[in-house]
Amino acid sequence: MSARPPSAGRTAIALACAAGPALAPALASAQEPALPAVVLDEQVIRLPRAEAEGRPPATITVVDRSTFEGEAKDVGQLVSAAPGVVVEEHGGMGQLTTVSIRGSTPDGVKVLLDGLPLNTAFGGGVDLSTIPRAWVDAVEVVRGPEGARYGAGALGGALNVVTRRPSAGSWSLETGGGSYDTARVAAELAAAVGPGSLMVAASADTTGGRFPFRLDPGLPGGPTVAAMRENAEARRAGLLAKLARPLSRGRLDALVEVSGGHRGLPGFAASPTPWAWQDDARLLAMGRVARFGAIGPATLATRGHLRLDRLDARVTGPRDPPVRQRGSAAGLALDATGSHAHGVLSASLEASGELIDADGLGRRRELLGVAAAVSEDLALAGGRFRLAPAVRAERAGRFGGVSGTLGLGARLGPALRARASVGRTFRPPGVAELHLQQGLLVPNPDLRPETAVAVDAGLVADGRAGLVAVTGHLTRYDDLVVYEPSDAFGRLKPFNSGRAMASGLEVEGATAPVGGPLRASARGSYTFLATELLRGAPAEVGHWIPYRPRHRAVLRAALAPGPATAHVELHHLGRRYRDRRGVNPIPPSTVWNAGLSARVARHPDVRIQLEVLNLADDRTLTDGLGDPLPPRTVMITLRAGSTPQENAP
Repeated sequence: MSARPPSAGRTAIALACAAGPALAPALASAQEPALPAVVLDEQVIRLPRAEAEGRPPATITVVDRSTFEGEAKDVGQLVSAAPGVVVEEHGGMGQLTTVSIRGSTPDGVKVLLDGLPLNTAFGGGVDLSTIPRAWVDAVEVVRGPEGARYGAGALGGALNVVTRRPSAGSWSLETGGGSYDTARVAAELAAAVGPGSLMVAASADTTGGRFPFRLDPGLPGGPTVAAMRENAEARRAGLLAKLARPLSRGRLDALVEVSGGHRGLPGFAASPTPWAWQDDARLLAMGRVARFGAIGPATLATRGHLRLDRLDARVTGPRDPPVRQRGSAAGLALDATGSHAHGVLSASLEASGELIDADGLGRRRELLGVAAAVSEDLALAGGRFRLAPAVRAERAGRFGGVSGTLGLGARLGPALRARASVGRTFRPPGVAELHLQQGLLVPNPDLRPETAVAVDAGLVADGRAGLVAVTGHLTRYDDLVVYEPSDAFGRLKPFNSGRAMASGLEVEGATAPVGGPLRASARGSYTFLATELLRGAPAEVGHWIPYRPRHRAVLRAALAPGPATAHVELHHLGRRYRDRRGVNPIPPSTVWNAGLSARVARHPDVRIQLEVLNLADDRTLTDGLGDPLPPRTVMITLRAGSTPQENAP
């Protein structure tokens, strides 16, 4: 890990790199010509590098994949390194994985792949386990009122999964395996295509998912009995292609992703479903053409996307036919960006459509949407102060609304910055939430749009020794949707729990590597989240939002002596409740992980990694629904590549 000096927390925001909130960051950022730029403070907290990025409306943690290169971490585990988030793994490896930010439901988090929204009309939030881990270069965790910049649905925040960039001549091959019949393989190759680059990547994962655990057949805290988790196997494979090609006074970027998988649905620990299963498949295609100086100093960009989804599942009974669902979505947008003496002005127009069909629906459902957004990023008083207003008007089907944010930032000293923001966002119910059965999720036709009004403020101290950031926030949710168990088969149903409040404190820090032969470093995060139901049944008012812990902490310490590295991690999750009345608690849990890695060759770069999850072999760990999580898990990974990776723990 390396720490940057205070001056490194600034960046030149080029005209073409600020082309709107839905722009694919990984596609839009490389090799664009020098254009009029405004130097703006940053307030991004990167792991492992301590950097501060000056986007006032939100606090951003960028979890860099190179930090965890070779480790058996999926997208959900990478995201869990950031404060303010709760990642829920519903049953272990390859099973449904969702994320909550600042007390939101999974539906209240906008998830993007290279800027392309993955949230679909199926609802229930995005399943992070469907994003192949081998393709991930970084995950940007945006916390705060971000609906005006990322679109409806970003109530608690947004995740942007950035895939690897094309780099002509680079290649990599990774293979590994471990406990519970788990095996993984991935390959990547990039080549020059004329003046541009094309990258193709493929991956495949499989796990048997059969593991021992301790079942509590009675009341929580009572005696447990040995049991075996069955029907939890999972398989997934995918293919990714990315093209980046400069044009005359412009640039072309394109992406195609195909992925799919199968998994068993084991059900509740006390009510297993050995006959339940789910198959899914997804096709994503995205393109962007930018013209620099199209109208005076302004840059115009046209972008389009296409998404096809398929979901088949047997969830109702061993003799019942599978539920079959099909979805498709397409969108077209025009972005305009221009700089002026004090900042950058951006505007966008978008149109989209989504279709969904399923057995027994009677007719195909459709959801048409339009949106218009304007944002300004001002640097005042020589860059000491920031002002960033943004507004977005949006309509999806019969639901519409306006999202807005106002961000403020100030540079208080060479290594100290302050920021604050206030915003309002909304999320319309999806077609599937209103009308369709969807795997483990069942519909509720009476849902209303969620809304959120939020304010946050924070301080960032970023020096040569490392970084410390503290952020406080307060959010009021109206018509908040909470997923809860609805039957003995493990299915979840969304409910509007009325009005709720979430407030808290987020702390994170990262040290620079200490000099000497050991190169020791540490980083971590702590989240305090107080939630309260403000409206609902008398027995519910005043209680916590279900599944939201009050305390959460992550700590990682590492040594990097020469070609070897070693690390140990602590993950603590505080007490939470499964119900809105606060009578069914989930006890707190603490999990230790550890790993060792070594470089065995430089040309090509070859590394071997040993990782142990749940080091203490705690067999009583459960997810939010009370279903078991895997005991001690051992994974070994061998990776070879053309480009040496930075040896940073």
